[in-house]
Amino acid sequence: MALPALTWTACVAEARAKNPALRQAELGLEASRARRNASYGGFLPRVSASLGASDSDRDARLWFRDMNSSWSARLSASQSLFSGFSTLADVLRSSASSRRENASFRQTAADLRARLRRAFVDVVYGQENVKVQEGIAQRRRANADLVQLKYEAGRENKGSALRAEADALQAAYEVARARRALILSRQKLARELGRDSFTEFRVEVDWAMAPPPSAPDLAAAAEETPASASAAASVDEAHASLMAARASFYPSLDASASVGRDGPDWFLNDGKSWNAGLSVSWNLFNGGRDWFSWRANRAAAAESETSLASVRRDQRVSLQEALFYYVDSHESLAVRERYLEAARTRAEIGRAQYANGLLGFVQWDLIEGELVDAERSSIAARRDGLYAEAGWRRALGEGL
Repeated sequence: MALPALTWTACVAEARAKNPALRQAELGLEASRARRNASYGGFLPRVSASLGASDSDRDARLWFRDMNSSWSARLSASQSLFSGFSTLADVLRSSASSRRENASFRQTAADLRARLRRAFVDVVYGQENVKVQEGIAQRRRANADLVQLKYEAGRENKGSALRAEADALQAAYEVARARRALILSRQKLARELGRDSFTEFRVEVDWAMAPPPSAPDLAAAAEETPASASAAASVDEAHASLMAARASFYPSLDASASVGRDGPDWFLNDGKSWNAGLSVSWNLFNGGRDWFSWRANRAAAAESETSLASVRRDQRVSLQEALFYYVDSHESLAVRERYLEAARTRAEIGRAQYANGLLGFVQWDLIEGELVDAERSSIAARRDGLYAEAGWRRALGEGL
């Protein structure tokens, strides 16, 4: 029975829909945007309405007495005209916080993509590794049978026959281990996809790897990474907090107005009233708390700027490291492929020479061992190249 196949595109779509870490980051980003939108309310007027009723009498009885009630209704509005730029500071701080949360979401998505890609590549490698190990096991078994025949014919020693049999057993063990590793790789991929239960599946084998960029602008790329974006947002947030702390040194100006009616019955047909006014307040001294708060926020702003410069330097180094690893892996793959081609050719010649008695067992065993190593190294180099590509994309902050 053929197992259902997954493509890389299908894995990306499923992870976007089901991965809990990504969903949690999305909810955090949504909450930060709501808080940012709420901060704009400081520029809008506040309107409230009230309705009241009261009853009083000198008679101690609560029932069977004349009611002496009064009713009131009022509509009020107030508007902050100037608050020492604290309202603006709140908006800037909320906007910076939202950008920082967005950078966090980008980093979460980039980390998820890297983990998902590595898990996908592990399954691809596992599937191909099982095939390679099965081919090696078949070749080792055929070699062991050939050596055994020559030993029985008196043309080979017992040590060579035992060594060939041990190689065949080792190859059979490698097949079993590769199959177990494949099961584990599939389970890890299912975890990254957000699946609660595990069922057997396979993935479409795709060894395609994009060539590394030739001369990227790492300085510009470092400023666009999620880590740099988060640090830049923290700088803006710190400056907004400094603006808010400075606002306490300024006066505040507010306007208010209200209109209302009151009367002895529900219809409120008399007692009309209204008022409107402006108020100015200025905190002249509060024990120095405003001064020291401003100094603390000024130091925090300077600290955030220093941190931003450090983060950008770290990101440039990280990008350079990821790029070089990508380039090294890409070039190494071409070398491994050439070694594999040479090893296969040598193995074909060596097997024919050994069968005809033109090559000793020791030399032939070395040639066969080189072929086994080359086959294993080839698919490992392909896997490492895809790892390197995923690491480069993660360093750039590329998400799903």
